[in-house]
Amino acid sequence: MLSEPLPYHWKIRDYFKGQSGIWSFFSATRKKEEQLSSFKSDLLKNTYQFQPGSDLLLYEKINIIREKMGLGHLSVTAYQAAHSSELNASIVCLQGEAHMVFSGGVLQLLDEQELSALIAHELAHIKFYSLLEGDLEITDRIITALAGSPDSGASHYETARLFRLYKEIHCDREAYGVLGEEGPIITMLLKLATGLEVVQSSSLTHPENFIRTRALHLWHEERDAAGPAIAQMIEGIMELDRLDVLAQAVLSGMTRELLTGYLYPEWFRTPVVLALAHQYFPDLEVGTGAGAIFPDGLTTFLTGAHQSVREYFAYVLLDLALADPDLEDVPLGHALSLAETLGLTPVLEPIVKKEMTYSDKQWERVKLNIPRQS
Repeated sequence: MLSEPLPYHWKIRDYFKGQSGIWSFFSATRKKEEQLSSFKSDLLKNTYQFQPGSDLLLYEKINIIREKMGLGHLSVTAYQAAHSSELNASIVCLQGEAHMVFSGGVLQLLDEQELSALIAHELAHIKFYSLLEGDLEITDRIITALAGSPDSGASHYETARLFRLYKEIHCDREAYGVLGEEGPIITMLLKLATGLEVVQSSSLTHPENFIRTRALHLWHEERDAAGPAIAQMIEGIMELDRLDVLAQAVLSGMTRELLTGYLYPEWFRTPVVLALAHQYFPDLEVGTGAGAIFPDGLTTFLTGAHQSVREYFAYVLLDLALADPDLEDVPLGHALSLAETLGLTPVLEPIVKKEMTYSDKQWERVKLNIPRQS
């Protein structure tokens, strides 16, 4: 069996474990029990419990899969949600016992192999939370809480979305390990997404289930070699309005590098300009290092970046260039020079024209008279 988290899970675990305050808060047993108590209350009020004595076939299937997955020690109770038509299943572990809830007509819709795939997938969630000595369970609760808080940013929501999607992909692979084939897992996903008794891949339009089926097929064909293709399909190129906490940290680091080089000339470091720069990074240090020479990584990053990210960096250049009117047009010339170095000229010039309301002809005249100084 797999029992190995995916690379994204490691990185998010490491990111939050590096924040000792939040990690200590959520790793406390008391906090975990508080978060699970509401689920237990809803479970008892809104479900019908299947009985081992009367629902023999369901529990026999659960027990067989449980043993195959190395979870023979785990007690599993199955339920039917009473007030939900959504085709779905969920699982939670409370006080060492697993509670698996089916909703809608899942048990009637799926055939034997598809139901085995679903049960294995749900039990894989229990295994997932035990990985890295329970760190992934703590990580999941942290990002779920942050994503649900009105005080959190879009990056926390995006992090939770990606973490959960990678978790589902991991559990699909665990189910594959039980069944030894991809077919029942894919048709299970198709049926849950469409509600159809007979399905074809072309009928799948739900984006997440499409990604999961595609990821499973790629992994079935190529195993670990499929990792980069799957990551590209899920994460794509970094976009400014879809940053997770990892991408946000990368963007922050690149911005710091840009400002350090941009503000290297002593003439540029007036109190007004530095005050604005310190709004970006209060601890920013300038005037040290190798001058306005940027690491190859920054140039490469910007060359392959999404348009929204390139525009963001162009706006940073313009923001500081216009900060101190006493410097007149000299900072703008400096910004244009750096834009050439960083490959941002095609982005910066349209932004300058737009923000300063220059026509094309006006801009060409102005540009000829802007002093260039390093």
